[in-house]
This record gives sequence, structure tokens and C-alpha cells, in this order.
Amino acid sequence: MITLKQLEAFFWAAELGGLDPAAQRLNTTQSAISKRLQELESVLNITLFDRSRRRAQITPQGERLLAMARDMLVNRDRIMDLSTALSPTARTLRLGVTELTAMTWLPALVHRIRGSHPRVTIAPEVDTSGHLMEKVREGELDLAIVPDAFREARFEVVPLDSVDYAWMCSPAYLDGTDHLALRDLAAYTIIVQLHASGLGDMVGRWLKEHNVHLEDSLSSSSLAALASLTLSGLGISYLPRRMFEPHIASGQLRVIQSTPALPRVPYVMLYDRSTADDFIRFVSALATDTCDFTRALSAFVPSR
Repeated sequence: MITLKQLEAFFWAAELGGLDPAAQRLNTTQSAISKRLQELESVLNITLFDRSRRRAQITPQGERLLAMARDMLVNRDRIMDLSTALSPTARTLRLGVTELTAMTWLPALVHRIRGSHPRVTIAPEVDTSGHLMEKVREGELDLAIVPDAFREARFEVVPLDSVDYAWMCSPAYLDGTDHLALRDLAAYTIIVQLHASGLGDMVGRWLKEHNVHLEDSLSSSSLAALASLTLSGLGISYLPRRMFEPHIASGQLRVIQSTPALPRVPYVMLYDRSTADDFIRFVSALATDTCDFTRALSAFVPSR
């Protein structure tokens, strides 16, 4: 029979890239990790790592087992957390979000968490995605809702939804044009999200892949500031389309179609697997059910 210790040794050896870091993570010796892996391979009669190379690499059979081992260990943790989940104690949820979530469905998520766990104190932090992820790494936040621009082995990545972004400008800046080739668009002033912005990094990489180099740009890390600069007629920006539908309908903003079009931006919830408990996993499940980037708060950049 296989054991949880064997699966745990295999999981962390694969996730951390070696026996020594796995031994440190599990507070044991490298020889103990090696022995558990050998026992697991013997019981299953499969090879989990290709040891013929300088650095052992996981085999296709190992990749299949890795997904199942992760699920097994998550269920183990959920069983261990069961007593806490059944009688939740007072605690603080440190939740990091970008402006887009804060201005759309964060109030609905907070309401649902309070409804099921009234003794939990919710401490949200609104910042750029890069800064939020740094705080998750340092253990200063429990989880973060950000664009899917941050992939690390230590993080559990929970898909939420993708957001339709569009090029927009004020008619005062550019009127009479509804479509531009991407390279032609770059000749105008482009208002971009920078300064530790995962969204800005994703759009920047996408433009680079299409050999587009911006000749003139304005930048901010704030969605509200980008919207304000765009409404002021200072350039063309990429904004979440559904949030700004009222401003498009009123004529304050115009959508500029580009060829190729901007890709949809996926958003995820991220948390550190090694420190997460059943409550954090409960919040992540609640987030997947509550997520709605189309429900803009009426107070955000009110239309005339």
C-alpha cells in the first residue's frame, strides 16, 4: 500500500525540484525522501523521475501521479482542518485585490464571507498586482485576486474569469475613426498601466510579440487615473469594456477596434499552498461562484 508520507515526499520533490529542498520542507533527511520515493515507485511499478540526466526530471507517469497526489494532500489538509471549519474561530482574512475587483464584485464577496463566517475580520488591501503578489510571497496577505501573470510552484492558482478589454478614447482626442491597425495605433499617445502592474506587463508582452513599439505614452498604476486621463482626451487607453459601457453609450468614450484585437485577460485567485487551510480554500471556492467583473459600482467615474 502507498502511504501519505510517500506521496508527500514525491509531491514536494517534484514541486521544489529536488530531494534536498523537499527534505527541508518536510523537516527530514534527503535519504528519507529518497527511500520513500523508491518505495512508491516499487509499489506502483512505475518510474517517477528520469535520473539519467544531471538533474532528475519528472516522467510523464510522474506528471499524472503529481496531479492526483496534490488532490490527495489537499483532501488530507481539509480533513485536518475539519474541526476548525465546523467551529470557526475569530480570525482575520488578509485579502489583496486590484482596483478592478474592488470596483466590481468585492462587496458581494465580502457580504458572502460575513454571512457564513461572522466572526471573521476581513482586511482587504487594494494595490497593483505586482505589489500584492510580493506580499503573498512574504506572508503578509493570505490570498490575492490578480491577472493571471504570476505562476510559481508554491501558489495554488484558482481560475476566476476573463475580462474583455478594449482600446478607448475620448471623441475630443480622436473622432471619426473606429478601426486602426495595431501598428497605426502605436503612433498615437497610449495611456498604459505600469509600475508593478501584471495587466500592464501582459499587454506590453502582447504588443512586443506583434512588433509594436509605443512612440508616445502616459502611464499610471491606477485604473481610476487611466480612466480620468482617457476621459480628459489625453490619449487612447485599454479599459475593461463592460465597466465603461455607460460612458460608451453616452458618447464620452469611443471604442477603437484594432487588428489584431486585444486578447481577453484572465483573472485568478492565488494563495500559498503550504500555509493555506480549509477556510482559505472555502474563500477561493466562494470567489469562483461570486466573481462578476461586469457589475461596476455606480460611484466609479459617474457618467453624465
